[in-house]
Amino acid sequence: MKNQTEMERKVKKKICFFSGDITRSGGTERVTLLIIQKLKALEKYDISILSIVEQKEKSFFEIPDEIKKTKLDSGKKWIAPGPEYLPLVPRFRHFLKNNKIDILIDVDVVLDLLSVPASTGLKTKIIAWEHFNYHYIWPSKMYQKFRHAAQWFSARNADFIITLTRQDQKNYENKLGRRNAIQTIHNPMMPVKQSENALTREKSIITAGRLTWVKGIDLLEKLLPMILKKYPDWKWYVLGEGEERPRLEAVQKKYQLENQLILTGNVSNVSEYMQQASIYVMTSRSEGLPMVLLEAAQNGLPMVSFDIQTGPSEIIEDGKNGFLIPPFSIDRMREKVEYLIMNEEVRDAFSKNTSSIQKRFDADVITARWERLLDRL
Repeated sequence: MKNQTEMERKVKKKICFFSGDITRSGGTERVTLLIIQKLKALEKYDISILSIVEQKEKSFFEIPDEIKKTKLDSGKKWIAPGPEYLPLVPRFRHFLKNNKIDILIDVDVVLDLLSVPASTGLKTKIIAWEHFNYHYIWPSKMYQKFRHAAQWFSARNADFIITLTRQDQKNYENKLGRRNAIQTIHNPMMPVKQSENALTREKSIITAGRLTWVKGIDLLEKLLPMILKKYPDWKWYVLGEGEERPRLEAVQKKYQLENQLILTGNVSNVSEYMQQASIYVMTSRSEGLPMVLLEAAQNGLPMVSFDIQTGPSEIIEDGKNGFLIPPFSIDRMREKVEYLIMNEEVRDAFSKNTSSIQKRFDADVITARWERLLDRL
């Protein structure tokens, strides 16, 4: 029995998830660790994690003790994509050879700029996992061009590309001409621990995520006083941190909304907030497949979001479990949020209709798609 166990261990494929920094608190890191946990439970892969850097000693999200975690550079807090990658190539190549990695999953297509040269001539297969989208709107036009160059590079050098949405798969096919080795695998819903008070909905609205321009915090800034001044018995919880936080603090002060507009900072118990709330609002300019909408749906929240190019329309069925708003109409979004505030029966109906989303994005269903891909590479 012991020899058989040892033989089984030897034939396990060695899968390494390659991240910029796995210790961060973002949705990308969160879903990556969920997929790792689900694949690990299958007991058929030898899974490890490699980061370029680790800004925190302890990961924001839990990493199983059995998962080996390594970083390429221990001296810097961040290494910008591009020329700064070059000195890391020999060290990365040594890691791949020394650990005999069969499949490397780049948790961002930009990482291909490092992994492809490091794996040249090796048997390691490269999967580029696109967590944004081809037309993602970045604040810097220069960085946007850089990402397009990285996506073009991935399309020609990665063994496989994973997009989060069918629309983005079409973007890759139409813009980059890559058809044979590209597939859509949605992000899964996160496991949710039901709160004891989950059946008690407060008069509150939730928005969660990084407080940045891409997430539309400047748009949220305009929407907040429109709603909260008109409905003083409602609260709006904003979960997350970022450089745009001062905008929201200014709204609190200017309109005296300290008791209605609650800025929580980063929290690890997002679902507990969602289980108490009545509406979820997303003001993002651009997304891949927004985990916050999946989590909102899993917690039965009616959703209101701008109908941006990829993401929301693959989750929200307009008029059934939420509303899709023409980008970036604050007035239309205000109308729909007010409509939900004033109509509890509509909120209840939308909440029940989120069950279809929960089935489509079930973690076991998504893990099975990953398993099929890994087994055929």
